[in-house]
Amino acid sequence: MDYWGKKVNVTEEAARRQIAIINGFSSEKRFKIALDFANMGIDQTFDWIRSRHPEYSELEVRLEFVHLIYYQTGKMKEDHWVYFKMLMEERIRKDWIIRFRNVMRAKNWTYDDVAKYGRFKNGQVIEATISRGLPSFAKLLVVLFEQTHFNSE
Repeated sequence: MDYWGKKVNVTEEAARRQIAIINGFSSEKRFKIALDFANMGIDQTFDWIRSRHPEYSELEVRLEFVHLIYYQTGKMKEDHWVYFKMLMEERIRKDWIIRFRNVMRAKNWTYDDVAKYGRFKNGQVIEATISRGLPSFAKLLVVLFEQTHFNSE
């Protein structure tokens, strides 16, 4: 029981009782408990990443999770990380574009409207810029819109 000696506020007797109770459960229930604890750790890591990077999209949070849990710990080879990151960055780029277009649709804006509001030359400039990847000003618009929209629901 060396393991229990390392835990704060857990006596060996309390640990033995917990194990006895858990051993009385069916294997399915023990598996569900283990899975729930694992998922709780994953969820808390995702929440921690979101709190440190509120500007990240869900795909960016997932990329950072894989970076922290697998790549930085040496559980993922360099070439696998580079390939995974390349795939995710393309998905992230497309996701931002879709989200921006959703804002435009919700607001009934055209590219010309966005150009006018942002004092750009014309809507074609905005459309071309966005097709290459969303600039920071547009990401800010998306984040603010989604926060306002989702907080009001």
